[in-house]
Amino acid sequence: MRVTRRSARTAAVATGAVAALLLPAAGAFAADAPDQGPDPAPTPVSSDQSVLWRNVDLADGSLAKVYQDGPGRFSAEIYAGGSLIDTLVSTDGRPAYGQHNGLHVVLRPDGTVRSWTETAPKPDPKPTPTPKPDPKPTPTPKPTPKPDPKPVPKSKPDQRKNTVRLPDAKVTLPDGNVARFFTSTSHPRVELSQKNGRSLGSLDLTHPTAAHHGWTYKLVDAGKHHYKLAAIDTPRQGAGSWVYDFQGRLVGKYVAQRA
Repeated sequence: MRVTRRSARTAAVATGAVAALLLPAAGAFAADAPDQGPDPAPTPVSSDQSVLWRNVDLADGSLAKVYQDGPGRFSAEIYAGGSLIDTLVSTDGRPAYGQHNGLHVVLRPDGTVRSWTETAPKPDPKPTPTPKPDPKPTPTPKPTPKPDPKPVPKSKPDQRKNTVRLPDAKVTLPDGNVARFFTSTSHPRVELSQKNGRSLGSLDLTHPTAAHHGWTYKLVDAGKHHYKLAAIDTPRQGAGSWVYDFQGRLVGKYVAQRA
């Protein structure tokens, strides 16, 4: 670390105590310089007046005594453990730098001091590998015994599927076709077929009307769950009508009057 001898201090600050602090440092660093004979006597300058400006605690606990040596001129003495270890002088508006054992100090042109210490990064500890446990053998699952199959009972034939409902009544209509009546309070039905058994269709409450070869067949709701079948001829063939109840009885016959 660079050490510069202070110039002779004047006024009240140039006391014997200050001179006692400067003499050891000057003597120590003078031994490092080559022997050039006796130093010339300092030339006194009337404008050189150093005044203690402030004390600054540094980053490592050391002390910096800052002096104002004149307009825009500052110097700082760095003390560690009561010993002077460096002197910084800021002149011509330039900062002065110094370092000692990892301590860095900057004296700015305005007399302020900044300091910091070097922090060596700690080496990252190598992680200790965690031993992996030996894999446990996977147990072989035991086969689950299958239960004895139960004998499937033979299903009895559904007699209802083979049951054909017989009509409640059957009648041959005037046109020679056949009507079969199936009585029900909510779902009455009339099956129409030819004499040879060929189906012509069926009548119910959702489809109450059908026609075949000029004849019209109509399921009539007579009220109180009574239904009738009307077979109506076309006017061209006489315009007659025959009405049957669901017992197959002819309950009405109407023949158009001819002019």
